Amino acid sequence: MKTLLEGFRSYLKEIKDRWEFTVFVRLEQDANLYADIFEKIRAIPGVTIVKTAERQRDIGPTQKVAVLNIKCIAGETGIINYSIFLRNQLAKLKDEEGDRILGVRYTAPAEDIS
Repeated sequence: MKTLLEGFRSYLKEIKDRWEFTVFVRLEQDANLYADIFEKIRAIPGVTIVKTAERQRDIGPTQKVAVLNIKCIAGETGIINYSIFLRNQLAKLKDEEGDRILGVRYTAPAEDIS
């Protein structure tokens, strides 16, 4: 098991095309970002790490916003195609109760972290 873990760590260091996106998301007030939606974001092909850049805040009686840092591997499609794919996938997400992401916007250009 130890050999497998060491091999995986070296593989992660050798991967090229690793990128970090800073994403501003607008959600329904009752959306469960930290459990349900985070798990669904991690299930998007290429996404490796998701964390919040700042705390969620309410912007009205029915909506809240959060800023996410999403690290991913763009792969062979290229960063522009992957960023479009990621935005579309994020816009489709709902939590277990049906509360959803209402809007997705990149706040900065993707950063190469290879």
